[in-house]
Amino acid sequence: WVVHDIVETFERHVEMPSRDVPTCPVSTVEESPFHPIEAAQELRTSWGIDKGPIAHLLRTAENHGIVVTFSPIQAASVDAYSFETPSRPIILLNPLKNDYYRQRFDLAHEIGHIVMHVDVEPGGRIPEQQANQFASELLMPADEIIEQLPSRINWPHLLSLKEYWGVSLQALLFRARELETLSDVTYRNALIRMSKEGWRRQEPGRHRTLEQPSLLPQSLSLLETIGTLPENIATEARVPMNLFTTITSREPGINKSVHIDISPRTTSDRPMDEAEVISLFENYV
Repeated sequence: WVVHDIVETFERHVEMPSRDVPTCPVSTVEESPFHPIEAAQELRTSWGIDKGPIAHLLRTAENHGIVVTFSPIQAASVDAYSFETPSRPIILLNPLKNDYYRQRFDLAHEIGHIVMHVDVEPGGRIPEQQANQFASELLMPADEIIEQLPSRINWPHLLSLKEYWGVSLQALLFRARELETLSDVTYRNALIRMSKEGWRRQEPGRHRTLEQPSLLPQSLSLLETIGTLPENIATEARVPMNLFTTITSREPGINKSVHIDISPRTTSDRPMDEAEVISLFENYV
């Protein structure tokens, strides 16, 4: 996959955060040392996540060595996808899913696969259910949210919870049913109302800006400041420039070339020097 080739090339020239993701195996066929809920709790502890909502899940994942990027539009057939490489996990998000709240759940879902399903074939019903359980606990810890969830449908209250926790109404309703604050009948009636109002496609509430990747874009910017052109990196990675630009962009679906204005002395076509490795940590924002 071209993303791996790009990441591998950057790692030869830029010092990135090391992989720091606990492994909590959860079997899909037999008893496991961990349950998805426990795996999510372990991750919050391991990453030092305070109580309450995770302010910027994507940046948190990047700080612990996970590369997150948007997939090319032509390959956007699933909500998100993740895979391991020898150095770090990579998560690709769907560029067409322009929804802050659902994107965060997709990202948490894929982090769940990375934590729990090292040797599990993706796409099966059970691992997908487990990843959803993981994502719910990661974003909405049961011991913190259960007292906030309604026992009957109160849309203004649900909208306030949506903004506070950074999750969709559908995720909140699913969590309320999962924690049994809502009955199955009330849950189904709420989904019927959402379908009738068109909220399954576009939920009410604020339209917030997507969480944006920084690890690859910042690495690119850092190399450009010392005179390495994007074309040099794409050539070394043996990736077409249009794909390179998409993968290293902060925003989904960017089709124009990345260009950062730099001083005249650094605008030459400077060759890549494998002996020179630049640290990203002082420049990572």
